[in-house]
Amino acid sequence: MSNTTIKKEKKRLRDRNGLWVLVSILAAVILWLYVSSTEGVEVTRSLTNVPVVFLGEESLRDSRDLIVTEQDRTSVNLTFSGKRRVLSQLNNNNVSAVIDLSKLTTDGRYTVAYELRYPSGVTSSDLSVIERSADVVNFYLDKLSRKTVEVRGDFTGTTAEGYLAEDYLEFDPLVVTISGPKTAISRVDSAYVSITRENVDRTLQYSTTYDLLDADGEAVDDSQIERETDEVRVTLNILSTKMVPLDVTIIDGGGATRADNTSIVIEPSGVLLAGDASVIDSTTKLILGTIDLSLFATDYSATYNIVIPAETENLTGVSEASVTVSITGLATKTFSVLQDNISCINVPEEYTADIITQSLSVTVRAPQEILSQIEDENLRAVADLSDAAALSPGVFNPTTRIYIDGFSEAGVVGDYRIYIMLNPVM
Repeated sequence: MSNTTIKKEKKRLRDRNGLWVLVSILAAVILWLYVSSTEGVEVTRSLTNVPVVFLGEESLRDSRDLIVTEQDRTSVNLTFSGKRRVLSQLNNNNVSAVIDLSKLTTDGRYTVAYELRYPSGVTSSDLSVIERSADVVNFYLDKLSRKTVEVRGDFTGTTAEGYLAEDYLEFDPLVVTISGPKTAISRVDSAYVSITRENVDRTLQYSTTYDLLDADGEAVDDSQIERETDEVRVTLNILSTKMVPLDVTIIDGGGATRADNTSIVIEPSGVLLAGDASVIDSTTKLILGTIDLSLFATDYSATYNIVIPAETENLTGVSEASVTVSITGLATKTFSVLQDNISCINVPEEYTADIITQSLSVTVRAPQEILSQIEDENLRAVADLSDAAALSPGVFNPTTRIYIDGFSEAGVVGDYRIYIMLNPVM
């Protein structure tokens, strides 16, 4: 391409660019002229949900303990007339319907006209309000009140098999303080917590919110109520349960043993206990008392208190049990211990013991075939004075042990004593 051709092409491009610059300038001028001409045109514009704002609400609350309630509307809809450039600046974030509370001093019901507030640079003289959804706002000024209410609750869920929920919940704190309009606060009767978990097998403890209820158990509208405590700590104690048998301790004697010669009936046979799992699991039976078989001949009956471990509960509700012990397979017979077979041992050196008792009737228990072989001469009565405290001259009545020589299968029933005279050694 020749230099002449190149120069011509460059000139053509410069001419085209210059033309586009002129076109752009002309379009901008036309747009400016259009906007300038239309900004001054009178138009209308509607705004919805313009917020109602109470001026001085916080001051009224702090100085007079008054609070706005029962407000019939929180916003209004407005239609304006004015120049386009003015109305274009308005929206429901910078326009508000303001009610001045500074001149209100007592509680009661009020109907007040609102004043419209506009964004900076816009005044009421710049436009006209041609339509309103409402001209006034109705509300109630209520006394601010504080109240302390009890925390209550229920467990409405289920426990796992073998577990029981205590019939009450524990709360911390026991009461909560609320504040708000007197009319709303007066309806509140309690703070309520509900636990609805299923198959619970351990104690529950956690923090939770609560509902405000009236005296009928209905929820109270708490939109204007403030809570000093948003949550409470709740504890639901879950107890382990087990049927625990009742029993007695048997002391073998009088020729009878628990294993071979007793029939024991306990009514009730057991009680259902509830408590901490560690206590319940370690409790295998409850001992009512101790029974010595040598103290009765054939039958024994008594009523015992049912004593349960600490921090457990007897769900059966029975506090006493009857016990009957019967001797089986044995017979009884009365023998006489003769004076020659009555003696004392461990007599203090400074005394002599003269036996006063001449004969002692003793009941012996054994299988019938053994009883038939026993004679009076087989029985001995021995009084041991080694444990006698502060002996002094005179008549004594010490406990006496009975021996049945040659018949280990036989035993003595009952307690026996003899009379002796202690005399000082001369």
